[in-house]
Amino acid sequence: MSMLSPAAVYQRQQSAPNFDTDNNHQLIKVTLEYLVKSLAHLKDKPERTSERHRTHTARALTAIYILQTSLDFDQGGDIAANLFKLYEYAREQVLKAMRSDNDANLDQAHLAISEILDAWQQIT
Repeated sequence: MSMLSPAAVYQRQQSAPNFDTDNNHQLIKVTLEYLVKSLAHLKDKPERTSERHRTHTARALTAIYILQTSLDFDQGGDIAANLFKLYEYAREQVLKAMRSDNDANLDQAHLAISEILDAWQQIT
């Protein structure tokens, strides 16, 4: 049996995602899942200088950017506008946490994005 090094496993996972990259609904679902996971890590308030904090802050902000730029305001109307506002709220909370602002409410941001993910999973 051949054993792959952790680095080789990571490289394989990065080069071959386990979802259909041509399916836009699946891409949004995966992006929401990554965002929920990163917000969960950030809710635990890891040390601001830690690798965990930096990694999940970057992942959360990237996921939010992807989600915001994927919205179709022409066809999505009020729903797209409301999703944008929720994503923006989550972004603001991540940025507050990044600055160690005591007003950061990552619990609420995590809950809001989790609810969006739940709804998204029901329609896909």
